[in-house]
Amino acid sequence: MTTRTRRGGMLAALAAALVLVLTGCIPAADVDRSEKTVIPGTLIVGMSPDFPPMEYRDDDNELVGADVELVREAGRRMGMEVQFEEQKFDQLITSVRTDRVDVVFSGISDTPVRQKTVDFVDYYQSVGQFYTLPENAGRFREDADICGQPVSVSTKTDYYTSLLDYNDEVCKANGLPEISIVATDSGAAARLQLDQGRAVAAVQGRENLAYFATTEPGKYEVVLSDLTALPFGAAVRKDNTQLSEAIRDAFQDMYDDGTMVRILEKYGIESGARAPEINGVKGEA
Repeated sequence: MTTRTRRGGMLAALAAALVLVLTGCIPAADVDRSEKTVIPGTLIVGMSPDFPPMEYRDDDNELVGADVELVREAGRRMGMEVQFEEQKFDQLITSVRTDRVDVVFSGISDTPVRQKTVDFVDYYQSVGQFYTLPENAGRFREDADICGQPVSVSTKTDYYTSLLDYNDEVCKANGLPEISIVATDSGAAARLQLDQGRAVAAVQGRENLAYFATTEPGKYEVVLSDLTALPFGAAVRKDNTQLSEAIRDAFQDMYDDGTMVRILEKYGIESGARAPEINGVKGEA
């Protein structure tokens, strides 16, 4: 075969490949998907709107919350339309990994274990706290006072694993009675256990407790030291680097010009504002 013939064959192959790309017929495995969204020009956001004030339905059934406003503003700065896809919380990570959604904003903590399957754009510093009814607050002066007590917590949150660690390090390691963990499937259910007296304390995020302080003033009181401190992150598919960086850059702009703080102030949670970072939580998975 002459050089001219080989070159002609190469050009023909390239042309054929270009046709496949333009018509969408090229096999998915051969496409560089790093900067793609499920729908071009649209950011599909997975969200479980049951976590006020981050994301929830108001009395008019409108989707509202700090995350809702933050991601809409980020989408505007990225030049993308934002579309929300409501799902159960425990389905969200799978959805972003399988391209049902482009990104998840739903109060998901960045952890080394989760970083094995998705990347996080950390944007809000959450703190897990013990809380109780005011009439019980006097029982909890020292960290060890919670040992031997029934404490409710959602098993679907990182607060559950943090409470297990606390039980080992503060109670069991010092020969004290173990915490009686009242496991539930949601933060709302954990709160109900406290309200109905089946637990004397519960664990929830500081942002969630700030919301209840406005809707039900004086009903709960924070006690003891903070249980945990982990950032909430926007979860993006592991190989979608350009999308992660675009979201980070939009949040950095919002952080720098004060937009992030102004949005969080509306919900009384501006103390959680932080500069964005990709996979900022380090440690062993």
